[in-house]
Amino acid sequence: MTRPTRAVVDLDAIAGNLRVLRERAGGADVIPVVKGDAYGHGAVPVARRLGSEGARRFAVALLEEGLALREAGIAGEILLLSSGDPADFPLFSAARLTPSVHDLAQLRALGAAAAAARLAAPLGVHLELDTGMGRLGVRSEELPAVIEAFRATPSLRLAGTFTQFASATEPELESTAVQIRNFRGGVAALRDGGVDPGLLHASNSAGTLAFGEARFDAVRPGIALYGIPPSESVGDRALRAALSLETAVLSVKTVPSQTPIGYGGTFVTSRTTRIAALPIGYHDGFRRSLSGEIAVLIRGGYAPVVGAVSMDLTLVDATDCGAEAGDRVILLGSDGAREIAAWDLARAARTIPYEIVCGISARVPRVYLP
Repeated sequence: MTRPTRAVVDLDAIAGNLRVLRERAGGADVIPVVKGDAYGHGAVPVARRLGSEGARRFAVALLEEGLALREAGIAGEILLLSSGDPADFPLFSAARLTPSVHDLAQLRALGAAAAAARLAAPLGVHLELDTGMGRLGVRSEELPAVIEAFRATPSLRLAGTFTQFASATEPELESTAVQIRNFRGGVAALRDGGVDPGLLHASNSAGTLAFGEARFDAVRPGIALYGIPPSESVGDRALRAALSLETAVLSVKTVPSQTPIGYGGTFVTSRTTRIAALPIGYHDGFRRSLSGEIAVLIRGGYAPVVGAVSMDLTLVDATDCGAEAGDRVILLGSDGAREIAAWDLARAARTIPYEIVCGISARVPRVYLP
């Protein structure tokens, strides 16, 4: 392979972040969230490394993600946070995946499928409570019927109960405290109804770092596991970013002042300018919205992106930092004392860092350290 564009993933950093989050969890189990291909970092290599660090459970969103982990030999419980279609029962039963239940009709259909399969033991499921997200999950007024359905369905076993925080990235808001109270109320209702709620988990990355009262039996960190602060107000200096995006200069040319650059000539040089072409573009995940909004690192200096980012190429002004064909380029990560963080790209693209790292496409090979 001759194209130098690649994403470098530091598995030691992710393992170190797991240790930090375990300390912050204060004794609660840590369930690494590896959905979205481990937020673009590679679910299988990440899960393998974290399994070697003692992780006993993993969380994904989809059945397909859980199956991929099992096929790669990942052991332990794999929780499907957003998946539990009764039609998929043979698949997640055979692969020992734990589906989530989020409404009464789904619970009943899943119980019927498990009963028809005549399992040796009840199928373990996790119940999602809607405590204020307004997305998936059982609302408080629906709990009596759900409790009755669990009591009448011996083919299912409630292995865990969880919720999703909507605004834990903004700890100054009251909404997370309200969700915590609602979650406690839902758990109490389950117990009062004679249903053991199983493993209790509510906190995402922000909840783990900012809400000690919400750790319960387990926490589910995602973005923090990869060393990225969940918000600009919630983070932890002990966490280390694990992914860098890099390439190398493809070619360099010097153009005179008043030269239009790139598609549409949206940038026009104001001086004699050294333009470096980089073999990376928006199909790789370096967004078009970054055009004219961010700089890359070449030779330890900043080279601003000029003109429109195209599908396969990005142009930068390397006049001040210097550049020659073959020079290493950092688009996300550090070079010496300077760093381009996921939040820097997110602000420039007017989005969130989750979308930045998840958006690095499969066309970009992942290289793993160590």
